[in-house]
Amino acid sequence: MGPSYTPEPYQTYIPPPRTFYPHPLTDLGAPLTYREQRLRAFTCAVRNKPNWTSKVLNRSIFVKWLREARAADSEYSGDILVWDSDDVNFVWQELNNYYNYVEALRAYGCMVEPDVDCVWRADGVVPEELRQELINAVATLENVPDHQKDWHPGSNGQVLDLVHPSLWPIIYGRSISLEDGKIITAPLEARRTSETTFESDYPDSDDSETSEASTYSDKFCWLPSEFKISSDGKETKIASYINNLSSMEQQDLFYPILEKLFTHFVPLFNHVLADLSRSQHRYLRDYEERPNGEPDFISGNVYDDKWEEILDNFVKNNGLTVRYSDFAGNLCHSYPRCGSACPNVHDNLGIYSVNDVEGINTDCAWTSPVISPEGRLEGRTMKVIVKLANIVLTPENPYYYGGSWHIEAMLNERIVSTGIYYYAQENITDSALSFRTRFGDVEEDEGWARMHGLSHQGNTIQDRGSIQTKEHRLIAFPNVLQHQVQPFQLIDPTKPGYRKILVFFLCDPAHDVPTTRTVAAQQPEERSKVIDQLRASSLGSLPEEVFQMVVDGLPPVISREEAETYRASLMRERSNFTRDSKHVQGREYNFCEH
Repeated sequence: MGPSYTPEPYQTYIPPPRTFYPHPLTDLGAPLTYREQRLRAFTCAVRNKPNWTSKVLNRSIFVKWLREARAADSEYSGDILVWDSDDVNFVWQELNNYYNYVEALRAYGCMVEPDVDCVWRADGVVPEELRQELINAVATLENVPDHQKDWHPGSNGQVLDLVHPSLWPIIYGRSISLEDGKIITAPLEARRTSETTFESDYPDSDDSETSEASTYSDKFCWLPSEFKISSDGKETKIASYINNLSSMEQQDLFYPILEKLFTHFVPLFNHVLADLSRSQHRYLRDYEERPNGEPDFISGNVYDDKWEEILDNFVKNNGLTVRYSDFAGNLCHSYPRCGSACPNVHDNLGIYSVNDVEGINTDCAWTSPVISPEGRLEGRTMKVIVKLANIVLTPENPYYYGGSWHIEAMLNERIVSTGIYYYAQENITDSALSFRTRFGDVEEDEGWARMHGLSHQGNTIQDRGSIQTKEHRLIAFPNVLQHQVQPFQLIDPTKPGYRKILVFFLCDPAHDVPTTRTVAAQQPEERSKVIDQLRASSLGSLPEEVFQMVVDGLPPVISREEAETYRASLMRERSNFTRDSKHVQGREYNFCEH
């Protein structure tokens, strides 16, 4: 059974009309300041500490964490000052908000927690008996002769595909509709010429005129299944076959297991969709304008002294009234813009620009998402793509060097969220899944780049943090966050190791993508079933000789060899898109003067 929870912790809310949820191929964000990056990293690190809710309200422990964070940030912040009174008030308020929401969820039996912004996790919610059922079922896919094992192309023999949507996807001009027996063609958007454009959410950016055709495939589309969730969210029914897992034996073995596991993902997906509804991925905590005029500086010695005063007041629950700007000025009076390069300034602890720390407000701290009745998965039929894969390491091949930065699929599928269950691993080091986003607006000023932790040249891409990929962990995140699997290796290099995952890709519920309810299975062994399904449709009322003419007009079945050729073409298309598209790689910028 999935976790049961009521809407009581959430506010009553009716969202504005929305056609689609934000998608990475149609959506841009704004860059985070370096300061906001560090504050977000701090609150996330606290929420990843064991039993964090039992410690977070203890001010003495909180100060210990603040000291650790400030020491770590100072190692690579240069002269960007991060921690002041407003910052301490801010992270205290934000972590109180997180604490109150997590405790409210727990009171209603929901063990979901926020991690990196817009990323949600649940640890240990899958019963051990169900996990073992999945392991045993997957073994039937693993235990095949070596020549039948499907090692993912380009993975150096490390990624074993067990169920993958790139095999036998929708192939435009080849796949068959069960509704009328006709060949499925590419969507109109994919068939438009490259001159066809659409308006970006950010009309002043370089993406304001973007080829819509470039974000669609005119050749392929992953094939979703239909998952029907009960009105109370406690049960899921797989209502149409899962591509590449569709034999009757596989349906009997896997579907009851996958139905129960998807039910555990329902509250995670609800939170991801709620965050997307409020554009949480664009939300900035550090939003106010910086003061105009020449920068003022304080020395590292003053910074240290006033920092200790802030912490002392915080532990005593006194008001935090220390303002670094009260002690700032030009450290060398000979020149108006003196900074760390000035030979007349002697301070082994460096200097910091005070202007970088103006403008944050506790009113901008994280608040809980609003999960409206209209945005819940409960009582709806969702379009879901399933993937099962193992990463296998051996003494001869002991290092996994990590994946590439990518988003999932294209606008044909319009995937809005990914859910991953890390259900088994052995003899591998810790790893993480990292996230980043692209942004649009760039101010051609090195001071602006410095304030946002960006180099003077690069791409409009910014890291957003990482989540640990632990065994027994469920995570869900929006597709607007690009993601990358981080490296790991064998713990004992003399023995093999592995990591096994189950993935659910959630398509936008408003997107009219064909599903396995209307698309015939394409594996050779499924052709007789396709004919039976056509006979059960309205075509079955045709005279037999006419019906046989329809059957004779079906395209030939797609052999395994041909399916692998199509997969290579699909992967080449998607890889080229990921490598070349500004939607993924961002725009180049350069603040150098030539």
